[in-house]
Amino acid sequence: MTPPGTRRGRLEATTEAAGRRSVLVTARSSVRYLSGFTGSAGALWIPLEGPPVLVTDFRYEEQVGFEVADPIRTHIGREGWIRGVADVAADARGPIAFEAESLTIADHESLRGMLPDIVFVPLRDLIGTLRRVKTRDEVEAIERAVAVAEAAFNRLLSSMEWAAAPSEREIATALEMELRRGGSDPLPFDPIVAAGERSALPHATPTDRRVEPGDLLLIDFGARVDGYCSDITRTLVRGTPEPWQAALHEQVLEAQTTARETVGNGVACRDVDRAVRATFARHDMDGFFGHGTGHGIGLDVHEGPSLSSRSEDVLEPGNVVTVEPGLYLPGRGGVRIEDDVRIGEAGARTLTRLPRALVRL
Repeated sequence: MTPPGTRRGRLEATTEAAGRRSVLVTARSSVRYLSGFTGSAGALWIPLEGPPVLVTDFRYEEQVGFEVADPIRTHIGREGWIRGVADVAADARGPIAFEAESLTIADHESLRGMLPDIVFVPLRDLIGTLRRVKTRDEVEAIERAVAVAEAAFNRLLSSMEWAAAPSEREIATALEMELRRGGSDPLPFDPIVAAGERSALPHATPTDRRVEPGDLLLIDFGARVDGYCSDITRTLVRGTPEPWQAALHEQVLEAQTTARETVGNGVACRDVDRAVRATFARHDMDGFFGHGTGHGIGLDVHEGPSLSSRSEDVLEPGNVVTVEPGLYLPGRGGVRIEDDVRIGEAGARTLTRLPRALVRL
């Protein structure tokens, strides 16, 4: 078989993963991964026999010409992508597998109505399993996304008038501008900026809450370059930290260092999460950590493998994951430290270079 790192190899691996069935791919990131097509509307039909077909509409008729190449053909649907898929898949033999996470019930019913004699089989994490192992080019794209994000963050730190007590919303807006100015494609997610007691909200939405002296400030941000994402979190403090704030940060840093030292080829993801929770338990703080230790990143900012207590995943070379333990004290504040890490044959390499110390503003 052609190596799975090539486009042809990925297409062949897809039908193998689907149990030697024809496959309909509808998730935008998976379509891009397999075909190179970056448009917002399209599906990829991969038959067991014959060439794969990228189905899209007239808006992308010219774009597919320079993004999609052999062995993939293109089909421009004039009555929507579902009708286009029905046209190219009309002669399918046997059942069709599809991505259970991305095809809506309504679209599924429409396809079944147009192809009543074909059985559609939902499969979970069909393309995601292939996407977990990154090629060198993919890792380099993630590294560029890390560099763009870190440079934007450093510019933010030096350009904001912290003495003027900027709001969470003002900080988030300035960071978004720096990320785009620095070369990011559309951001992988809206930055999380949370000050004071709101830093205890792991996924806080920025508000007009101002960063006052004595506040912790949690900032979670990322960039997207050539389609690939970075995801970084740092926690800062306005002025001199109180003893409890410094201790909280040290406990999270200890757990995060432990996690980065634990990840590696062949390591069960749940064991990384277990190591973090054991570290927090030694400080009687494990009750203040409620989310998983990390997740894969790539064309999506959240993809496999999952570093959580319930994960069945095992790390392997080519995985790129976040390592992001945190502690959140309701009504007081929280700390999270997040880095992006690439798993290698022997050990792991942290892609993020920002200092992890508690930054004083």
